[in-house]
Amino acid sequence: MQAPAIQQQQYNSAVTKANALIEANYKLSTLEQKIILYLISQISKDDDDFKMYSLPIQEFSELLGYRGSPKYTELREITKNLMRKVLEIREGQKLKQLSWVSYVEYDVHSGYVSLAFDPRLKPYLLQLKREFTTYRLKNVMELKSSYSIRMYELLKRWQYIGEAVLRLDDLRMMVGAGDKYSEYHNFKKRVLNPARKEISEKTDIIFTYEEIREKRKVVALRFQIKEKAIEPIAIEEKKDATVDDQYLQFLAVVQAYDRYITEKQFTKIAILAQKAFGDNWMDELIQTTRRIMQRNDIREPIAFLTYFLNEKVQRIQAGIDPNEVTVHSGTKVVRREIVPDWLRDYEEKLAAESSGGKETDEDIEQMRRELEERLKKYRD
Repeated sequence: MQAPAIQQQQYNSAVTKANALIEANYKLSTLEQKIILYLISQISKDDDDFKMYSLPIQEFSELLGYRGSPKYTELREITKNLMRKVLEIREGQKLKQLSWVSYVEYDVHSGYVSLAFDPRLKPYLLQLKREFTTYRLKNVMELKSSYSIRMYELLKRWQYIGEAVLRLDDLRMMVGAGDKYSEYHNFKKRVLNPARKEISEKTDIIFTYEEIREKRKVVALRFQIKEKAIEPIAIEEKKDATVDDQYLQFLAVVQAYDRYITEKQFTKIAILAQKAFGDNWMDELIQTTRRIMQRNDIREPIAFLTYFLNEKVQRIQAGIDPNEVTVHSGTKVVRREIVPDWLRDYEEKLAAESSGGKETDEDIEQMRRELEERLKKYRD
């Protein structure tokens, strides 16, 4: 039985990895993967260097599924083995071999175990701005198969597209199967199908796959990845794990275009989207965002999205048809001129206010009013 404190406080944390690390080749047991992912979830997005990441030895023991008093001998063997594990990262013509953990310290007096990542992992875990994947830790902590965990990560990496084509030999190495299931029918039976069942039952995505053959031999797999439906909620009234899941879903969309958005920025946008789109606001918001991101004439797409949603909300409040507001280039409502420079200032202000973490509903409304004043001269 796992410790309630860990589940409630830490399992809802986010795991963020560079895509190069997601696609690395390595073999870790289920327990070893959960230790690594738990540690990664403790990294703050503002960290510019690794720290010693600690947790109570009792909770560490429970995290690994042990009951009763901590079994120090077994715990030490687990961390010693973890320090020996090597991962391989390919970058162009380079092949890098690294260890996950470089130092472990048990302090029986304080009751804590502390672990340090190998410093060479910094480019893959710290200050990530592009080419990264984020997901909620809770989605992997209930998975019992190491293959399921790795399959989940790889599918999350391609979720924003909804499809991924992976060569079979590469996939075997990435999930840690190596040459264990050299015959495809064994790999399908022992890895693919169990992972599909477990991921569908316990995580936020589902997937199907089809086989790609060359001369009747399966050489690659084409995966179709879908997000599980999320019940819409009123963000103004409730902030819980569902909102966090919606943020990660939206983040996956914007990061596909090498953009980033904070959770508080998303909350503000989501409030407007609910007013603009109604019950189906999340799907509409994602579709709208993708259309905006694909336009070459919009310099600040996040700011423009806010502008667009405000236009829709204002028309609804004025009793004017909001469907006249579109994101297509050259339309009457979204005008032909380049997005005004002040929108960049607005986006920067929004980000600055968000990072402070002290805004209230009144602050949000005040920012909206300021934006509306700026927009007046751009209306018909």
